[in-house]
Amino acid sequence: MTTIFADHKSGVMVCDSKCTLGDTWVEATKVVRIGDELIGFAGHASEGDRWLAWYASGQNGPMPKISNSMAILLSPHGLRMLDSTGGYFVMERGFGGCGSGGGYAVAAFMAGAKPVKAVQIACQIDANSGGRIVSHKLRK
Repeated sequence: MTTIFADHKSGVMVCDSKCTLGDTWVEATKVVRIGDELIGFAGHASEGDRWLAWYASGQNGPMPKISNSMAILLSPHGLRMLDSTGGYFVMERGFGGCGSGGGYAVAAFMAGAKPVKAVQIACQIDANSGGRIVSHKLRK
């Protein structure tokens, strides 16, 4: 699936780039910038594309249904998570992860790894994460 990790304090969102297609994998973009936010999406690409288009349009109309996906949203104001029910919640501790390797990245960060290293560690553990590691920074 994916490893995405975000830290509000440093204004960074880091992700892997591995996207599985049957028995093979390709590199994919997992984090996008919309306005002053970085949004990382883990799960089904078609759900992510529909949800991101809706979000980028100013959230006009009903929110597209997501059932097998989640997103993490980093802005200058904080960090939020969108879960598979379509609900948002604020990540009070200011950092978090999503995707199949997200928990591993959080654990590595809590043990002292910087965000990029935390995702690298998660990719060594999670078979569904890998490829190039990409770091994104909030604009000032």
